[in-house]
Amino acid sequence: MGAPSQSPGRDTSQARLAASGALTQQLAQVTGLLVLLAIVTALARDLSLAELGTYGLTATLAVYLLVIKNSISSSGLRAMTAAADEREQVASFSTATVLYAGAAAATGLLILAAGWGISVLVLDGDLAAEARRGTALLAAVTAVGLTATVNLDALRAALRLTRSAANEIVALGVFAALMLGLIAGGAPLWVLIGASGSIPLISGAVNYAARRALALPFRFDRRAVSREQARLILPTAGWLLVVESSNLVIYGLARVVLGASTSASTVGLYEGPVRAHNVIYALNQAVGLTTLPLAARYAESGDTRRLRELAVRGSRYSLAFVVPLCVTLAVMATPVLELWLGERYGGGATALAILISYWLLWGQLAVTPGFLVGTGHAREVALIVASTAAANLALTLAITPSLELEGPAIATAVTFAAAFPFALGLSLRATGASLGDLARRAWAPTYGLGLALAAALLALEELAPVESLGALIAVLVAGPVLYWAAFAALFLSAEERRLVRQVLRGYRGR
Repeated sequence: MGAPSQSPGRDTSQARLAASGALTQQLAQVTGLLVLLAIVTALARDLSLAELGTYGLTATLAVYLLVIKNSISSSGLRAMTAAADEREQVASFSTATVLYAGAAAATGLLILAAGWGISVLVLDGDLAAEARRGTALLAAVTAVGLTATVNLDALRAALRLTRSAANEIVALGVFAALMLGLIAGGAPLWVLIGASGSIPLISGAVNYAARRALALPFRFDRRAVSREQARLILPTAGWLLVVESSNLVIYGLARVVLGASTSASTVGLYEGPVRAHNVIYALNQAVGLTTLPLAARYAESGDTRRLRELAVRGSRYSLAFVVPLCVTLAVMATPVLELWLGERYGGGATALAILISYWLLWGQLAVTPGFLVGTGHAREVALIVASTAAANLALTLAITPSLELEGPAIATAVTFAAAFPFALGLSLRATGASLGDLARRAWAPTYGLGLALAAALLALEELAPVESLGALIAVLVAGPVLYWAAFAALFLSAEERRLVRQVLRGYRGR
């Protein structure tokens, strides 16, 4: 089907919606990352390496074991977005709520089982006991919280992207106060592990209040739960379950393999590279979250022109955002870890540089799983990610016993680099974008400036090594800011500058 004709005014409105939603979501992600970095900093300075390793092995279960819920969530969001009238909106929301609850209960059981397995296979003594108690609390908090996150997806389905992201910022503030208060109060390790999974619960409560206040048509009605809606959600969810399970293998099992091959202390040392890597991962994921409903609408309506432009322009902006962060973190890896967490963590610098390197390829919208799922290609995404996960696990098991800390990082970077051409080819077919457009409008400007930034940072390290936290913060801020200023001055068109001004005016007017 050809693209329907659209007015320039509507195009501008849709672009502004996407831009403002993505910007606010990025602010929420930055807030979340700052909160998590503050918490891990407090933990690293308060706990021993073995205790921090135990926390890393168990607290992250609430993130890595979201395989069932995340698969339902993306599919449920797509179904709610596609609902044509209030009856379908109520039915899709009600059915999604029931499916979320089932997924949440299953996730709680997975956390319990995984926590017990880690306590038996990797830990011993008091640490094993702390892990078992902590994961029991984590399982309960997570099960309740994940059910409540249907309220967040309802706001996103209604394209209240800015409001939903602002609510996440509020929830993160509450979470930060809770965790830092527990750490300062000397709470036992198992309580810290359990409380670490409370973000979905807090966010769900905040977005429940927002959904009611906004009087959105999405509301729960037990009688509206239907097999028809479940059939719309579950087939896509099945392929997304493959994607999420693959992400668990890629990101979640690295710590377990490392711990089984070495010790809990080595896992604690690996926390620095992983947490820094997660900054890039989370920021990239935020772009996919805000564009999934838009991509779904364009794909459903056959609006190929907008879908193509969303892919190319979105990749241009997301790469411009991610590349300077990757370059700065890689070049400054040693001072980042030593000045952030302490000198004993500097040994993870090489692992950090390797681990974030693949985001130089994957840091573009067009290849994100969320965006491709929105265009209706969940099956193809699942096959690519599952193949990547299998190769990643095999390589991790093969090289980690000899390379130790760098083993999981190398395995992740190599397998993602190998999978990139397949994801890119799928994106080109799904959106109608051309390789030439991506190379000219996205790759050339972002990678060219990235090389210039890397050269400048290497020269700085050679001439004036960073030795204080204040100097480090200045470099971490100045590097990306100078990059973005150069990108805006050299590569933004008059139309793009106008869009930026409109979005910023909208924020000032709120």
